[in-house]
Amino acid sequence: MGRSIDTPVGPVSVDHFEPARLTHRVFLGPKFLFAFFNPNDELHDASRAIAEFAGEGELPYRQFIVNEHALDEAATRLKKRASLRYAELLFRAVDESGLVRFERVSEGAFEQARERFIEWDTNDASFTDFVIACHMNDLGVDHIATYDSHYQLFDVVTIPHIDLG
Repeated sequence: MGRSIDTPVGPVSVDHFEPARLTHRVFLGPKFLFAFFNPNDELHDASRAIAEFAGEGELPYRQFIVNEHALDEAATRLKKRASLRYAELLFRAVDESGLVRFERVSEGAFEQARERFIEWDTNDASFTDFVIACHMNDLGVDHIATYDSHYQLFDVVTIPHIDLG
């Protein structure tokens, strides 16, 4: 199991973030971003662990991807539930970090998300969830850092592998 970091939700090790297959890119979902940038969130330390593990070469991730929909949801949640300052830190990280890459959603991915959102009406996934999943497919990214169980509807691998009960 290797080294672990103690967090309020229990110890988190590199194994919680291991990809199902070798991949260097991972999408960052809105709830993950919220926890990462909100030091008062119960999952903050667990979220920060991925950056620490990747930075030390213990994980293969070299690029973290966000889009306008993930940023919109995370920044709004940070502003309303935590602090505008945390939302500012999120924007600064996207602008200045060499690890975080901003990718705009293509028109094709957006249209696909809209169609699927309307067709798949028997779930509670948000439109943002659909847009992110379709955008990931468009980019060829199959891993997402998230605490949102709705992504299990899509053909993506969710990390971290933490049971939140």
